[in-house]
Amino acid sequence: MKNIRKSIRGKLDEEIKELIKVNRKIGKGRNRVIYDLENGYVLKVVRSKTGINHNKRELQMYFTSSSSIRKHLAQIIDYDKLWLVMEKYDRKFPRSKKYKKKLKKLESKFRKKEIDPIDMFDKRKKTKRKNLRINKNGRIIIIDYGAFRMKR
Repeated sequence: MKNIRKSIRGKLDEEIKELIKVNRKIGKGRNRVIYDLENGYVLKVVRSKTGINHNKRELQMYFTSSSSIRKHLAQIIDYDKLWLVMEKYDRKFPRSKKYKKKLKKLESKFRKKEIDPIDMFDKRKKTKRKNLRINKNGRIIIIDYGAFRMKR
């Protein structure tokens, strides 16, 4: 059984390498690189141990959070220790008072659920728009929540 899992994992790793070759890079941080799979999904590939921890945290948060929180997190489609496939959200976070107010309410909602949404704002409390998107229904979606901290 172990050898079967290894061969399947090896094939998946080869598929990931192939996806990286043919798809365009749309983002790069200290810990992960993001590729557009051009099918409505993105691939996040780790670059460091911290990137592995961010993947673990995103998985844990996505799969253990209540639906009221999960509906604001980018949907995870598939994953492994070294990569994640997430739904792609194209609509940028607007620069408007309406959405700034919505974001403050969302921050409060996360904090009530004992989640510290570290990457929603920078050190000067300015909105980190690169980590936020809006879905078709106008709901705020967080596309990078690997640095968030769960207090439970």
